[in-house]
Amino acid sequence: MAEIENAYEVSMSNPTCGMLTLSTGLQVDRCNPSFIWSEDSRYLAVPRYYSQLGLFRRQRMVVIDTLERRMLASPETAVYYQPESFAAGVLVATKEPFRAAKRVAWEIPERLAAFKTIDVVWKQAAQQQVAADGASRRR
Repeated sequence: MAEIENAYEVSMSNPTCGMLTLSTGLQVDRCNPSFIWSEDSRYLAVPRYYSQLGLFRRQRMVVIDTLERRMLASPETAVYYQPESFAAGVLVATKEPFRAAKRVAWEIPERLAAFKTIDVVWKQAAQQQVAADGASRRR
């Protein structure tokens, strides 16, 4: 399960942004609520905001692999991405839907090799590690 918490409008009449929370313990900030699951629910794709040169707000398409517990960001950027579909191993999005809209597609998992890995902490995994560390100290 995934949901966006504490969403707020990025700027007047523009998309919102919030904290993506997965039931598996992952929390990702600065996410657009337009996320989409792959057919097998292994992958979740979500546009995520970042600052380019500290001045410009842009998005990368982020793909979360729930099986391998990793998060990867597209090398391509946009002012806005709108995910459209995620079927038969192909993630389709509209790049710049408010301007010169362009369809983009990534074959998943094949194209993930070109994506940048983002270091994230899965809360449940972190809690289990703390418990394991505590148990090993008591021995």
